[in-house]
Amino acid sequence: MSRRLAERIELQSKRLQPQQKAGAQPSPGHLHDKGSTARSLILAGLPVLAAVAYYSTAAVLILLAGVLFLAAAFSPAAKALPRPLDWGVLMVLLYEIPSLWLSRFPANGVASARIVCAAVLFYFAFRVASSMLEKMLLVSVLVGIGGLALTWIAVTRFDGQFHAMQTAGFSNVVAFRARLIVPGPRWVLGEWFTLVLSTLPFAFAVTVWCWLERRRAFAAVAAVVPIFIIAALLLPCSRAVFWSIVVFVVAAAGMSAAYRVFRGKTTVLLATVVLAVAGAVLLTENAIYPGVAGAYLLRQSSQVRSTEGRLTIWKRSAEIFKLAPVWGVGSGNTPLFLASSADQEETTGFASRTYSLPLQVLTEKGAIGAALYLSVLILAGWEAHRKLRNPKISPQMKGLTCCLVAGVAAVLFRELTYSSLLEHAATAMLFTMSLALLAAGETA
Repeated sequence: MSRRLAERIELQSKRLQPQQKAGAQPSPGHLHDKGSTARSLILAGLPVLAAVAYYSTAAVLILLAGVLFLAAAFSPAAKALPRPLDWGVLMVLLYEIPSLWLSRFPANGVASARIVCAAVLFYFAFRVASSMLEKMLLVSVLVGIGGLALTWIAVTRFDGQFHAMQTAGFSNVVAFRARLIVPGPRWVLGEWFTLVLSTLPFAFAVTVWCWLERRRAFAAVAAVVPIFIIAALLLPCSRAVFWSIVVFVVAAAGMSAAYRVFRGKTTVLLATVVLAVAGAVLLTENAIYPGVAGAYLLRQSSQVRSTEGRLTIWKRSAEIFKLAPVWGVGSGNTPLFLASSADQEETTGFASRTYSLPLQVLTEKGAIGAALYLSVLILAGWEAHRKLRNPKISPQMKGLTCCLVAGVAAVLFRELTYSSLLEHAATAMLFTMSLALLAAGETA
């Protein structure tokens, strides 16, 4: 019996030898490891790129984005490209060439072209690097922590400025809201609000993921981050930001119910709890800083003047669009045309922006550029719909998708009355990050 057993073992070993020689090439698992390593290297470089984008929009930003893009293009993970959304984003980048060439003053559009170029390269690098749910969750955690840091800066500066003005005898929070939060260098106050708002869906996605994983304690701890971000967003007394938070909660709850990520009753309960917590935060802030809640409940004279000024600027922006309806006047040229078209008696003679993203794209990019940007949003919506309807996609991925779509909707609602999304690289890159995650699939 022992001899027969030894002969069988020897015969099986001889049969396996040719298979082992044929298997000398890298296995699919080995290729997957290479792709995973490439994605990890790209993800490690993305925070560096985001940090550079926060402080500068110089050529080094495009250089870093290009390096990450090349690393993504030559990695095995690039086989997931392209999707229709990828082509739409690429067309937006290519449109910058004729847009600059046909611009009234091309030099004014160089900074904007750099921002678009960096954001698009960032999109493709992130598109390849984030094909796994765990990595998407990691990025959401990092962005949420970044939003918490921005929240801390905003709250501490608001507290210091409020008490300084209160000591000087001023008590009207709404009248001096532009002085209460001082943003970082190279930032305008409205851009700062858009940046903090862009971090909210990522922070909220971590809480949703923990809830779907049935880790209630972790979900409660993770919920602290979006609560603090909401608290910082309520302090500036901006009604557009306030309603953007409401749009985010309603959109996230509506999509979760429509695509059955949560049960209907659970969705209504969670949305009610989030809005109730936001209301409690607002009342708490009003107790510490009197007048904050009144900015959203009463009709303030400063807010009336702000609305009247925006309406005037929008009318003049429509006239600028008629000057070049096809290609637009060029990036960065709208403020120049707005200043030159004002009468001497108008108090809104100098306008640094159109105060509306759709009008900014129409006046600067023309009808063709606006159609390209709109197509990107439509394709992003289609990618989200395709993912949410796919039964093979995990509930955790669907919850993350609902948060990202709601975040895009909230930022776009905010941008209806303020054009800051394309004014700074960090805001544009956070937005394209959301689009890249919507297009990314889920791999084991």
